[in-house]
Amino acid sequence: MAMGETVLKLEHIVKTFPGVKALSDINFELLRGEVHAICGENGAGKSTLMKVVCGAYQADSGTIHLMGKERHFSSPQEAFQSGISIIYQETSLFEEMTVLENLFLGHEPQKRIGPVKVLDYPAMEKKAKEQFQSLGAEIDIHAKIKTLGMAQKQMVEIAKALTYHAQILILDEPSASLTQREVDALFEIIRKLRSSGMGIVYISHRLEEIFEICDRVTVIRDGTYISTKPVNETNKDQLVADMVGRSMRDYYPKAESN
Repeated sequence: MAMGETVLKLEHIVKTFPGVKALSDINFELLRGEVHAICGENGAGKSTLMKVVCGAYQADSGTIHLMGKERHFSSPQEAFQSGISIIYQETSLFEEMTVLENLFLGHEPQKRIGPVKVLDYPAMEKKAKEQFQSLGAEIDIHAKIKTLGMAQKQMVEIAKALTYHAQILILDEPSASLTQREVDALFEIIRKLRSSGMGIVYISHRLEEIFEICDRVTVIRDGTYISTKPVNETNKDQLVADMVGRSMRDYYPKAESN
């Protein structure tokens, strides 16, 4: 697909839980080579929407189009194998396994020795080093995950997604546990992935990050779609007004003087 073409399109997504309508008629579009932010207050439905995309939840109604084809994912693994990868604040890596083992878990390269198939460790090591080199990250592929910091674990998650040839990367509050230096390194990797043609969904409460790294921003409020704007055509006050449903001036009414 060419840069700028739609890689993911959600139309009229509805999701309810007992007594709660979590998502109501949500629309969203992600382009190839775009970083698209989703923002909203706590409980707005951001994570629920992404879990629908990734197959963790099933929508009550609405459609998901991936690469122009309508899709339905019955599990996160099915979505992952179809090219959609999501990275949560708490990573899904196996702490007691090495970086290398986590990268290729479930799809290890194999080679044949006589009549027997065995794991091709040299091929795994070569691919792993190439992935981290392309990301500009230096990580010991033989280190156990439990010895890594949060920023390094995120790099492993991203590299793992690339081993599955992910076309869409969803980052859910990725900077929450990172230092500013680590955030800067993450943003550099996001820029590299964007320039390679990956579509990236960026979920964050930190509005300054949205203006630094994202191309468009979609606001949802109380499970309802509110707006989508190019980042360079909006500002923090307008985003907050869309998120909460009232102007910033309503927070600080003009004091009456006697």
